[in-house]
Amino acid sequence: MLTVYRKAAQVRDRGLFRAWLFKIARNTLCCHYGKQTREVETVNFEETSDGLVPASVKPPGIPAFEFLRWMAILDSGEREIMELRFIEQLEYHEIATARQLPIGTVQWRVFNAKKKLAPYLAPRQDWRSKIA
Repeated sequence: MLTVYRKAAQVRDRGLFRAWLFKIARNTLCCHYGKQTREVETVNFEETSDGLVPASVKPPGIPAFEFLRWMAILDSGEREIMELRFIEQLEYHEIATARQLPIGTVQWRVFNAKKKLAPYLAPRQDWRSKIA
């Protein structure tokens, strides 16, 4: 409805208002469903500090070993970028400058790394409910 309100001045023929309204509603719905199909599950490392454990039902090991196991899943380029971003806590532009990469490449590698790690990480409460 907000879109209809904003674009109301664009109606050329008021007799075709219903068709125009339907077209806007249809396009808005298509955009909404299109965005949902492109969404990928990732992990936000900045919000999850120590609340993560492996998604398996095995009890968690020492956090350092778990971290090394998770990092071994990634290829060397992704691992390096993730270490700079989340261990060294560098910003995207700082990593891009240091590695002489475009900032988009840095962002893409972080996104892909999060996407790869997402199935292996789960909130602690989910892990406990699997055992019980």
